[in-house]
Amino acid sequence: MAVLKVYAIRSRLDDRIKYALNPQKTSCMGFPNLNGLPDTLTDAVNCFCDDAYEQMTRTKQYFGKEDNVLGYLFIQSFKPGEVTPQQAHEIGLQFAERCFGERFEVVIGTHTDKAHLHNHIIVNSVSFVDGRKYRSTPQTFYELRGISDEICRAHELSVIDAPRVKAGKHYAEWRAEQENRPTVRGMIREDIDIVIAQAHTLNEFWDMLRARGYEIRINDRRKYITVRHPQAARFIRLRSLGEEYIPRRIAERIEAQRGVVDRNIRQLRTQWQDGRQRKKYRVQPHTPAPRSRKKLRGFRALYWRYLYMLGKVKKRKAPRYVRGELMAELKKLNRYAAQYYFLRDNKLQTAKEVSMYADALANEVDILTDRRARLYADLRRPGAEEKQIRSMAGQITNTLRDLRKQQRICTAIQNAAPAMEAKLAAALKEEKTIHAKTMGGKQYESRKRGGGPDAPHGTHGDRIRSETRSEGRGQSRGTARGGAPQRETDCREK
Repeated sequence: MAVLKVYAIRSRLDDRIKYALNPQKTSCMGFPNLNGLPDTLTDAVNCFCDDAYEQMTRTKQYFGKEDNVLGYLFIQSFKPGEVTPQQAHEIGLQFAERCFGERFEVVIGTHTDKAHLHNHIIVNSVSFVDGRKYRSTPQTFYELRGISDEICRAHELSVIDAPRVKAGKHYAEWRAEQENRPTVRGMIREDIDIVIAQAHTLNEFWDMLRARGYEIRINDRRKYITVRHPQAARFIRLRSLGEEYIPRRIAERIEAQRGVVDRNIRQLRTQWQDGRQRKKYRVQPHTPAPRSRKKLRGFRALYWRYLYMLGKVKKRKAPRYVRGELMAELKKLNRYAAQYYFLRDNKLQTAKEVSMYADALANEVDILTDRRARLYADLRRPGAEEKQIRSMAGQITNTLRDLRKQQRICTAIQNAAPAMEAKLAAALKEEKTIHAKTMGGKQYESRKRGGGPDAPHGTHGDRIRSETRSEGRGQSRGTARGGAPQRETDCREK
């Protein structure tokens, strides 16, 4: 049994050829080959393994086709223990000669370093006969897979009669799923599952889906039903969401759900007619469970502490030296706050997470840019629907504007973090120094006023001076209030 895969080579064709002909992976002492390397399971068609890359490059230069796809890599893998290395190499050589032997240069290398033997077959993209480039399409791939199966049957190997082709997934979507970030297809699946649990008929299902803001395209001219999420830029086929989301399967799920609901209703009616006591519920006071706060770290912790310090500077609660250091940064308070909310909303903490998020944004920007370029290309074709195409291109432009804004925020965070960390460390150090000096001065003043540690209530001289000051203040108050002091009288006059 041989499984066939194909990959387009758009750069470093020489490295792919070197890897395919690696002697450590293709070693086989005494194996005879015509155009290959000695003592290896390697061979070539219409060229030689020693200078295969140079010959392929000369062909491209001669016809002036040195850009875009440089070649194609076919990997032909065999079931472990089913073939010998020599037999696997012979199958790969027959496949290359039969499919490409008349028009293209081909290099074959059989790798034996894994439990499953596999052939690396590299084909030049430009024909040395007429200079036409080979185009790999699903149709051509199925034809090549049929030829590979015929060769395997001729060698009495097992063949997969009905191969199950799994739908591919875009890299951006796969990466978002790995990082537990929401995707458009994932949100559509969740909404469909919710609506299926509530709908009773298929028409009611479409109406409830439209009520959630979806646009649905269903007509006789379209082979597949497509939907567009309220926050998405383009329509998506339901069949691309999986087997559980094709219209026929959705109708079956609604019917099954409807049967469960009807059965539950019949059971409740039977219980009520039998006079069974219904279960009683009592309202209990709401006691929310304690929520454990997640500790901030990385960029989010840095921005939180920095914004807190800038807030103190703004309210003039920070020391004067610290205010002088961070007064210039106070102008950027709104910008730093927006960057912190960006980190919080996207649940980003470390520098690695910010970098990964920026890479995902770059991938999404590249995808939307290519899509918009294709729309503009369609716009130049005769008979194109200009209004609809410009509307779709405008939506993509708005989405690109938001994505590029997020890219700029990621770049600003990565650039500003080191300087913020240095300034925050200097401000905290100075604040601790000033706090220590202030606390030392207060202790000195308290000791001086109290007469020292050995005289907590003051000395005798201090008490006399205090009494004298009190008497003087009392006399001055009396004079000021009543004019002249009262005349002293003798007790004997009374």
